[in-house]
Amino acid sequence: MLRHATRLHLAATALVGLVTMPAPPCAADEIDELAQRSNMPPALRQAHGYSDFTDPLGRFLDLLAAGAFADARNLKPEACAAWLAKRQTSSALTGKVQIWDTEIDLDKLCASR
Repeated sequence: MLRHATRLHLAATALVGLVTMPAPPCAADEIDELAQRSNMPPALRQAHGYSDFTDPLGRFLDLLAAGAFADARNLKPEACAAWLAKRQTSSALTGKVQIWDTEIDLDKLCASR
């Protein structure tokens, strides 16, 4: 009887551990996904970035490529507005860009405003 109670206790403890185990972090949007999954060397990630682009979309992509994720996130509304305007006038643009080893889909990124 004692062995049976011990097994039940162990099983219950394991079940509680599984239920209360924190979920793996989930990316809120594609910028977070890029920050989490990219093989960009940490030494190349910048707290703040600079871009010569005057177009908000070009500047946004430049900042992402430089690892200046906070600055890129601040520019995201302007960049998405520019992307959506270009998307409507040019059917040749796909909106898929490769930044380091991660593909970014501007349609998906801009849909999660």
